[in-house]
Amino acid sequence: MTPAQTSSADAASPPPPPGPLAPADWDAAPARPRPALAARPLLLALGLGLAAHLLTWRAGALGLNLALWLVLVLGASAWGVARQGQHPSRAGVALLGVAGLFGLSFVLWDVPPEVAALNGVALLVSLILGAAFVRFPGLGRAAPGGLLGALVTGGLRFVYGPLVLLERFPWARLRPTGDRGQHLGRVGVGLALAAPLLLVFGALLASADARFAQALSGLWRPAQELDTLLASGLTLALWCAFAGGLTYPALMALRPTFFAPRNAAGRLGLVEVGVPLGGGLPEGQTYAGYIRRGYTELMAVAFLTLSVLLGAHGLSTPGTRRRVPLRALNAAVLLPLLVILASAAQRWGLYTQAYGLSPIRVLGAAFLVWVTVTLGWLALCLWRDRPERFAFPALLLGLATLLGTTALNPGALIATHNLHRQTAAVTNDLRRTPQRVGVWDLLNLGAGAVPAIVANLDVLAPPCGPTANCVTPQTIIDDLHERYGAPRDPRAWNLAYARAHAAVQTLPPRSSISW
Repeated sequence: MTPAQTSSADAASPPPPPGPLAPADWDAAPARPRPALAARPLLLALGLGLAAHLLTWRAGALGLNLALWLVLVLGASAWGVARQGQHPSRAGVALLGVAGLFGLSFVLWDVPPEVAALNGVALLVSLILGAAFVRFPGLGRAAPGGLLGALVTGGLRFVYGPLVLLERFPWARLRPTGDRGQHLGRVGVGLALAAPLLLVFGALLASADARFAQALSGLWRPAQELDTLLASGLTLALWCAFAGGLTYPALMALRPTFFAPRNAAGRLGLVEVGVPLGGGLPEGQTYAGYIRRGYTELMAVAFLTLSVLLGAHGLSTPGTRRRVPLRALNAAVLLPLLVILASAAQRWGLYTQAYGLSPIRVLGAAFLVWVTVTLGWLALCLWRDRPERFAFPALLLGLATLLGTTALNPGALIATHNLHRQTAAVTNDLRRTPQRVGVWDLLNLGAGAVPAIVANLDVLAPPCGPTANCVTPQTIIDDLHERYGAPRDPRAWNLAYARAHAAVQTLPPRSSISW
């Protein structure tokens, strides 16, 4: 499928007349084969890609450079929308703002890998949906299916969006006129065809003949090595493609989603909807049986119940939705979930008493908080017969919960809590002997845990005999110097890493023994 064919799935009205216009609702946007020719989106994508390359090339990590690049992305999106005479939608701006907050989190905190991975996914989701809806209102009342459809559409556009930017660029404006233009065009085509051949054959000859490689490096001093030049060019191309995947939906995409809006009117009555809701548990099982299950199963029950309630409400007729029996039935299904959520919270507490904190348990607590608040919001939306107001606030609640978890500095929280359990010799009904903290587990929590590690070296490495598995304070010091002894590139500055680096500088120097 060509970019032009793929972009035909987008739909919009013919080009609007000049002047400020309110953006069209994405549910009511009429159809048109393809976006109009435009140079600005491609130029913005190239500029953002070049900026990302300059900010991250050999920086070693993401930190301040990510936040600065997101500021450029948000500014370019706002400028592009304003140049089109439109006003950005509130929901789109809110999601782009959330993306900016996640970028700021990479500057302030260095979290465990599990939390960092979720933050990266949340940042990408916020950027994709924010770019898709920045020119279209209606995200605040989108159904969960519409929100999922917009996310799937955004993922696909991320792949083919850069190609559409190239295909929709007005290349005819760059074509010179007259005989001189034809001559220059032929020369340009010849150079374009010769450049890949020169690069390929030059790389092959350089790898086969050391003298030719030395001569080539002498001719091309700025790059020093051909592989460095190729790697830099490939990285730049990938960043430009990444920026193009965001620029296309923000400035050129003709609808936030490929999928046509579904008619909200269902066909099922109270009896058809009530039977499945009333018999949601397997035969022979009770809610007490579910409560005795593990934490994961309990949370799965709550999440699946949420999906069933939304589906039943969407399939029922408008008259059935407004009737008191259906609302009472929804409440009857939701109220036992309070017991399930309380049991899940108790399970989490038992795990923590027995084994202390870990990144997975911190994320499990955050997920429990999000599900509880989301179910409360769902109950309110269903009681007021406003399910269209559920999905977007639920998404924002999830993103806010993850941001709040990151702001707690989970690496430092886990290290401090588990070290306290060891130094205080905490015991309880679930643990008869005090817990010992794994040194390498703490070191893998990120820079946020380093101050606690430095302050408790004697606890983490007690005296031991000359055994192969003996961890000495010098072993930990050497590992800390390896991880945090060198300052970061200023482009990738991070507050937690800077504090960890300062703490490591107070330690004895690294030993000459290679561990």
